Amino acid sequence: MKLGVFTQWIRAESIEELAMRVRALDLHCVVLDSYPGLDIDVANPAPEICRRIQAAFAAEGVEIAAVGGYYNLAHPDLKERRSIHTRFRGLMRLCADIGAPMLCSEAGTYHPRDEWEWDPANGTEQAFAIFVETMRPLIADAADYGITIGLEPYVMTIINTAERAARLVEALDSPYLKLVCDPAGLLTRATLNEQRTVLPAAFGLMAPYIGLVHVEDCRPDPHGHFLWLPAGQGLIDYPLFMQQLVQTGYDGPLILEHLSEAALPAAREYVLAHWKRAHQQEGRTGS
Repeated sequence: MKLGVFTQWIRAESIEELAMRVRALDLHCVVLDSYPGLDIDVANPAPEICRRIQAAFAAEGVEIAAVGGYYNLAHPDLKERRSIHTRFRGLMRLCADIGAPMLCSEAGTYHPRDEWEWDPANGTEQAFAIFVETMRPLIADAADYGITIGLEPYVMTIINTAERAARLVEALDSPYLKLVCDPAGLLTRATLNEQRTVLPAAFGLMAPYIGLVHVEDCRPDPHGHFLWLPAGQGLIDYPLFMQQLVQTGYDGPLILEHLSEAALPAAREYVLAHWKRAHQQEGRTGS
């Protein structure tokens, strides 16, 4: 297992400084979703920029586990959706050129103004069926580039449950589609206190398809859904989370998010401690 971070949470003036700071924080991989010091067109990334990104992280021995392309792939406005898909395909080429094996995203929502908000249309079978067809050409392009799309289920989107996530992978039936597992994204205010039921069921459905894991935390927001927090500062049941994850046999990157650099060391140690404890309880050797 390698512990990493979304690069947007690390301050830097250049891509080289970004890679150095990640390694100085004793992290070994990243989801690349920021490009400090680079004038990058994500729809058509220049070869020289790709070479510079790859060289910066290679020099520090930091793996680019994935690129972040968190766009509303199901945007209700067709013109905007086409524009989003153009940028998404540009990031596929970026992945291929810098050696990143995965491009991560969300499914998206029919909400007309906010890509992170629920719309009742999201929950319909029609929305699910349309999204399956929306993904087919993107999966085909990912296969051409030799990369995997990592799709993250989130309660506000069309793929809002573990059950829908597993159905999507099964419907598309492609080795170039995996799931990004983030327990906080599978919970609502109503189910936050039901994790001992919800999480085992979710892992049971998603286990064969997990390609990447996020580690963060949350608490109810008095004014909305959740407050997003560093691992260890919220209400996610980490002993249960890590136990379920270890039982799947997953041994890939764990990616920290929603934290400042000052909070990162404590979150890192918190996650590592629970990961190791879960391995010990399962009679395995975790590192």
